[in-house]
Amino acid sequence: MELKTENAMGEAPVGKLIWKLSFPLILSLLVQGLYGLVDSMFVSRLGENALTAISLCMSVQYLVVGAGAGISVGTNAILSRVLGEKDQERASRAAGNGLLVLWLTALLLMLFGIWVIPPFLRIQTDISEVLEMSISYGQIICILGFASMHQTYMERLLSATGKTKLTMVSMISGAMINCILDPIMIFGWFGLPAMGIAGAAYATVIAQMIAAGIAWTLNLKWNRDIHWNRAAFRPKTDVISEIIKIGIPVALSQCLISILAFGMNAVLLPLSSVAPAVYVVYIRLQTFATMPANGISNAIISLVAYNYGARKKERILKIMKTGILWTILFTLISVVIFQIFPGMLLGMFDASSAMLSIGIPAFHIISVGMPIMCFVTMLVSFLQAMGKGTPGFLLAIAQAILLPGVAWLLGLSGNITLVWASFPIVEGMRVLIIIPFVIDTYRQKIKVMNGQDKMIALH
Repeated sequence: MELKTENAMGEAPVGKLIWKLSFPLILSLLVQGLYGLVDSMFVSRLGENALTAISLCMSVQYLVVGAGAGISVGTNAILSRVLGEKDQERASRAAGNGLLVLWLTALLLMLFGIWVIPPFLRIQTDISEVLEMSISYGQIICILGFASMHQTYMERLLSATGKTKLTMVSMISGAMINCILDPIMIFGWFGLPAMGIAGAAYATVIAQMIAAGIAWTLNLKWNRDIHWNRAAFRPKTDVISEIIKIGIPVALSQCLISILAFGMNAVLLPLSSVAPAVYVVYIRLQTFATMPANGISNAIISLVAYNYGARKKERILKIMKTGILWTILFTLISVVIFQIFPGMLLGMFDASSAMLSIGIPAFHIISVGMPIMCFVTMLVSFLQAMGKGTPGFLLAIAQAILLPGVAWLLGLSGNITLVWASFPIVEGMRVLIIIPFVIDTYRQKIKVMNGQDKMIALH
């Protein structure tokens, strides 16, 4: 079976292989994106101030997601390695110690939610209704952030041990429960009190709690590689430090997205109270629009890395060309939709005439940069496959600084429409930043390959 897999990675038709590997990833991203999209769609029925409040809380959400992802990736990396070494005891210790780190982080997030979120959000706005709703939503998401973190963690444990189909069970269950609970808790159906934007937050965390419980049960029943005994939860310094060391870059990347969201809201809100609502709607829709590209880019990492190890230069180039072509084609379809149907897309969120007047030109302008953004994502995936993760992190830092900076400069004109041009401008700047890294890596690692003496190169 292992030989068959290797032959497929190194010999199967590239197009078919990319699709086979990327489709489950696209489906996974789709399910994850449903939480934010459904929340925003139902919250929009409460008015544009409610959408603005959601926008202000995006940085808080990214913080919680980043913490969970960092711990999960760190644990996953150790778990996969030690299972390869046939060290089941250490695998169980990694899983148990990872949970200890998660619980401590969840406690810190609770304290952050109680003490820091109110003054943090007051910095962003003085509109009383927006502030009240954003504090309510942000505190619930942060204080009960352990729900999201546990779901991510338990699903990663399943993935690390090859139980990817079981991971989809908890993901889909959580998304469906969130879709059901959102209108019930926001509008007070079936005799329940209408909780407004707080209901959206509670619906999300309850769905995540249930999904985490399902994933935990699946781990207990089907994941024989991990033994949840007392020894697994005995703290071990070297394991905990390794989890933190691996997880910090992942968490920092998400924190940069939090800084980006904070910076953009700080620029947009003084120009228009509706602009942050347009921003959050576009980000939610963009997540769906770029899912095929993100799924393909993740598949590319495994394919390029494998064929680099096999010294198959021409196949690497074909994989990259095919992946980039597919990515741009999928993204152009989304761009056409944003260009032709912006009013319909905004109408899904009960957009008023004021929101439409800002949102339609915003969608026209911002969507132009989507193909460039997805092209950059593909180049970052290539570099990661070559073992170079630093350029991707530098790009995240550049975006967190440049996008709010360019938006602020354009905002000095007082023209909100002009501000949206910062998105495609910054994507162009990111291409200029990443290209030298790609060229240098190609020259050092790919160009020097010789297909005729690949066996010599391997030894």
